[in-house]
Amino acid sequence: MPDLDDLPGIAQLRQRTSGDPRVLVVVLDGLADIGHEAYHGAQVTVERMPWTGDLEPEEASSTHATHIGSVIFGQSAGGVDGLAPACRGLLMATGVSAEAVMAPTNLARAIEAALSRGAQIIHCAFCLPSQTAQADDLLAGAVRKAEAMGAVIVSVAGNNYGENWCLPAVLPTVLAVGALADDGSPMRFTNFGSKFDGHAIMGPGQRVNGAQLGGGTKLEDGTSLAAPVLTGIISALTSAVLQAGGAIEPQRVRDVLMQTARPCTGPGADRCIGGVVAVDRAIGVLLDGMTVEQAQQAYPDDLAVQAPERTPATLPMHPGGPDLPPHSPARHRPHGPEDLRAAYRMPDADPSDASPADASTSEAGPSNASPSDASPALRLPSHAFAIGQLDIDYPDDTVRQSFIEAMGGREPDLGQAEDVQALIAYLDANPGEARRLVWLLEINGERRYAVVPAGAFAAQAHDMMAALLLGLARGEVSVVSIPGRVTGRTIAIRDGSSIPELRVLSLRSVFGWHPQQVARDSLAAVHRDALARPTDVSQSSSIGASSIGASGAGDQESVFGVGTGPGDAWPRLEREVTTEIESAMGDYLSSVYFRAPQAPELGRERALGYAAVNGYQVATAFLDAMHDGLQFAAARVEFSPFARVSGECWDVILRFTDPQRTTRSAREYRICVDVIDAQPVTVGRVLRWSVPR
Repeated sequence: MPDLDDLPGIAQLRQRTSGDPRVLVVVLDGLADIGHEAYHGAQVTVERMPWTGDLEPEEASSTHATHIGSVIFGQSAGGVDGLAPACRGLLMATGVSAEAVMAPTNLARAIEAALSRGAQIIHCAFCLPSQTAQADDLLAGAVRKAEAMGAVIVSVAGNNYGENWCLPAVLPTVLAVGALADDGSPMRFTNFGSKFDGHAIMGPGQRVNGAQLGGGTKLEDGTSLAAPVLTGIISALTSAVLQAGGAIEPQRVRDVLMQTARPCTGPGADRCIGGVVAVDRAIGVLLDGMTVEQAQQAYPDDLAVQAPERTPATLPMHPGGPDLPPHSPARHRPHGPEDLRAAYRMPDADPSDASPADASTSEAGPSNASPSDASPALRLPSHAFAIGQLDIDYPDDTVRQSFIEAMGGREPDLGQAEDVQALIAYLDANPGEARRLVWLLEINGERRYAVVPAGAFAAQAHDMMAALLLGLARGEVSVVSIPGRVTGRTIAIRDGSSIPELRVLSLRSVFGWHPQQVARDSLAAVHRDALARPTDVSQSSSIGASSIGASGAGDQESVFGVGTGPGDAWPRLEREVTTEIESAMGDYLSSVYFRAPQAPELGRERALGYAAVNGYQVATAFLDAMHDGLQFAAARVEFSPFARVSGECWDVILRFTDPQRTTRSAREYRICVDVIDAQPVTVGRVLRWSVPR
């Protein structure tokens, strides 16, 4: 496709925008040559990643990177009509050689580095072949962080004839891109298979024009060329929405592109991964106010690109093999089999097989664990910090009947405290029976997780859950928290439904409480600690920060936090806790515990929940603000500018305002929480400052 404007909607998109410098696109590839004329005038920089060390950049890698970057950022004067030439670009040299490309840790580091530089769209120009489609924890964690921060990762599906999967494209939150020939058929080497279902799209991948290392331009083929076309489209659409007064939401743009894609109907369409990108329809939805259905009617399926008569349905084979991108490990097949899908189809990996990270604890789960149905909605394995109520069920009627017989012929009624106590007494006497039950965590009445204790503390975790179940039945607690790992597997229960598994490997933060109890105890602890600090330290010993926030007379507003030394005290914390403060904090905690909807696997949600369970820093904010005449107004969560290296830190920000003085500035308190592990932790002290109301 020498002219991308042949793709329906591209010419219209170019008329609306050339991109926006507020949109940052990071390309992970080799060491590109931005001295090429196609980059003259582009807002593009190159950065070589330090972990590539002294590796000599391979010419093939630099050739690839120079070409790929120009498809997105190329300037017309240099011979390449890039799809988003006005966007800011960072060409991050991480795959400088075959050795660097094949290390998953390098890819994880590169994604983390891109996010730290503010990337909204990340283009992964290479992929790692995999027979299992399972990513190691570092790579999976980096991809999860990108999703949590609102960034989109676009990745090549790979040129491996469907012989293997390709990371990160196969991960469910990454947009995988397959390549179409000019006649609309999938190019014979483009990867395919069920692992791409629900998060993939097809783009033009034949004869895509781009910058050639050393000068001039060249037409190239492959999924490595289809992917930057999609990245350019997402970048341009994101820019157009922003310029129309909307927000920077590349994830929404990605979703609309998949929803509006045209059916893949060319020869070999069963090897397509998703539909064919339809830019005209996406413009209708994102910029013209259409629904998906209206866009489909306005721009019907038969507007798909038609190939020029001179274009063969498949690429001619060269004596040296197909002209594939340098990062592809695809083997040369001079005479491809007639039915590629039948010849190269790879059996799906059994989702019930434990990943290497879980192998040591897999035997601790109940025997009724059922494999995942590989639903497109299934998320990546991730950590979760879930807050709700416990319940139990049986995996099937056989187990249910055995419990009834063992307990004297009557099924325990979990609505009755006496029956729950009898069940717990039975489990105390027969601890192995706890594993035969399905322990459920409900959030606002919805059964969200099947809790599976595993590892060295499995027995203690079952005991703790039994105690919490009894406490809920007796009214001694109303909320419980359970941190763990959502594995991607599901557990079957008696009614035939399947519940996502939440694997618990530790007792940390497995708690039960009443919201008012947390408020009362946390406020008392903050007040007690403030009184215990020495008071004979001069003002000059405090942290030398500039004054932040309005204050009452004699207040020490030049300090940021509490708990690190006698000079860091906030005087208002020494005042008595009132019932009004206790009630206000309890109401806030309840709004967090019982909010709807909840997504305990998202980093921002886990930070919000953990801060409300920990309580101490929230109490610091309430006690300080309300003793200054302020009232709680709102809470929000933002990705933290103080994020630790290899961490995932979010700031829970509590906002307080003065109900009597509308001209007074609002005050905000920032609580930093790192959620990189199953057990979140708070980072640093509470920060406070004044902001316009």
